[in-house]
Amino acid sequence: MSYSHLERLDRLSIHLRDEAYEERETFVKLLKDITSVVRDAGSANAAHLPQVVEKASDLLDQAVYRAYSREDAFDFLPSYADSEESPLLKDSQAVIVPGFGELSIPDLTSLDRFAHFLASTAGAVDTVVQAIDAQRPQPWPDTPHPHSKSSRLSRFREGITTSITDAAPLARTIYEARCEVAADTIACPVSAAIAADASALALLGAGGWKNRDPILTIYLLDEEAPRTAKGDGGVRICTSAGFRYMALEPGLHQVAHQVAMDTTNKLVLVADTSRIKSFSWGGDVAFGGWTPPRGENVHTMDSRRYNGPIAVLPGGRVVRAGKGGAAVWNLDALQTHRGGKRVGRGKFNVEDAVRDNDDGEIERSTGNAPSTTIKFAQAGLTPAVWHLHAPSGHMLCAENSRKSEKYACYTLDLEAGAGKIVSRFLGHGGNVAAFSTSAGDANVFLTACADGYARLYDVREPLPVMTIDAGKSGEFCDAATLVHPDGIPIIFTGGSSSQSIMTWDIRARALVYELSTGNTAVHTLTWDDRRATLYAGTECDYMDRNGSNYDYRSARIPRWAEQCPEDRMAEDAAYAGDEADEMDEDDEEYDSADESDDEHYWPKRVAHDEKTFGYAYDAGEHVFLRYKFKEDADPTVLPAYGQAREDSGYW
Repeated sequence: MSYSHLERLDRLSIHLRDEAYEERETFVKLLKDITSVVRDAGSANAAHLPQVVEKASDLLDQAVYRAYSREDAFDFLPSYADSEESPLLKDSQAVIVPGFGELSIPDLTSLDRFAHFLASTAGAVDTVVQAIDAQRPQPWPDTPHPHSKSSRLSRFREGITTSITDAAPLARTIYEARCEVAADTIACPVSAAIAADASALALLGAGGWKNRDPILTIYLLDEEAPRTAKGDGGVRICTSAGFRYMALEPGLHQVAHQVAMDTTNKLVLVADTSRIKSFSWGGDVAFGGWTPPRGENVHTMDSRRYNGPIAVLPGGRVVRAGKGGAAVWNLDALQTHRGGKRVGRGKFNVEDAVRDNDDGEIERSTGNAPSTTIKFAQAGLTPAVWHLHAPSGHMLCAENSRKSEKYACYTLDLEAGAGKIVSRFLGHGGNVAAFSTSAGDANVFLTACADGYARLYDVREPLPVMTIDAGKSGEFCDAATLVHPDGIPIIFTGGSSSQSIMTWDIRARALVYELSTGNTAVHTLTWDDRRATLYAGTECDYMDRNGSNYDYRSARIPRWAEQCPEDRMAEDAAYAGDEADEMDEDDEEYDSADESDDEHYWPKRVAHDEKTFGYAYDAGEHVFLRYKFKEDADPTVLPAYGQAREDSGYW
């Protein structure tokens, strides 16, 4: 008997309550069967495809929620929306345990500690441990190095043939990791945004006592300066490690998590749960006859009923989502802080603030009321993450499943559609953390998801066209970005536990290499198309909220993995009274696990050891990393080794 697509979904919905589908493999197969119905309906150009997608979305929401709430809950739900035509990309470098499967980074770290315990107590060497050791990555000198200018902070995979040709020189440069790397010390990163013309980048952070204060750093990407200077209005413009920036106190009552850029008006917009504030980065745009200097707080907007993500719409409008609707402010019509005056009626209540306010750090404006509001067509809709898809004018949206029990994402029409859902996109097994779009292809977008996967979608199809296993069933995928140098699609994904950035060749369907982040977790990834530069905001997991490091040991750095190995070679030659023509990359003194470095320290529980990359770099603090890709890159341009010390913290 042949069933319609909707009837097939009805039959599958029964299995959601069937005990026979409690077994994990059977449960995941059920999810795959639901997406297969959607795929079949799309292939058949079924007239009722929107109804099929909506019904499947509801079933998948129920199933994914159940996967994480059942007695033997999943830690990370496996990919279930991939297919032969829409492949799943995986890292070719993997540690496989017979009878268990692939080990994630946390699993491997835990096993290492357990194996050490066995060896120290029973003197036993488990056969499983032997099997794992045989698959461990080789030291960096034994890995591929495609170009003499490839960064020593890159690690390439064996046997990968990329899709580039001589007609794409910039893409080739990126695929060969020819980049110069710099790092700037920052507060714990929260979120980032870059201007449409790449003239400035805003980074939100958490700093101060126990990371309770909001921090706004505006990087002036179009400018370079050799020294610290003063801004037009007295705001300090600083230079550090080649970065030129303004570090601002936003005046909000809690850490800000939302940020957006208004390129036309040269404004950075930041928001906590109650207010939105704008800051000038250009110093040359007028508002109501007033041209605020750089770093000045220009507007404050009252958004207490709307505490979701923010965005900038065409025509100088700021929009913020809330439950069931969104608020819109027309910047041209708003009262400003000209002359240092407060905006709005009364004073903002600071009694419940958890951050420092001894010196009046919290600005007391209540803010401008919204110019207008939009009621969503679907009651209760509450976007937690959104991103403007410029070609269509629609908002790419996702909700917080802990509040809504929904995992699909969708496009929302805030203009002509009056808050209606236009399209739905299925396949996620966790909360969507971020969206990414690229001017190189108007029809595709990328998601980063808490289930550890990045997914590439075509706006014309409800299922992902490609799924990328960034987390290996062991970590969230907090950040991912899609770029098109020379028209070639490339995806970067950031790892938290794996503490690196992965570079994926979409056409070759392969992970090409990873970039070191100095043993820090990636929270933000931003691409500067004008400069072919990748920026990453990363957190040091070995630093407490008081700024002290912990859980470090003496480093065991091979001579070839030092920042300036040639200098050490010269020192050794001088000390020995002999000329050293070249380094011995296999020198036992420096490669031995028994030898320690009294000058450098390394985290005890970390994703990479000192031999993983050509430069054994540990940041030792939260950093803002810049990977500047250049055809003639100088591979000696590297960040300085961090200042962490052994057990210098409180724990």
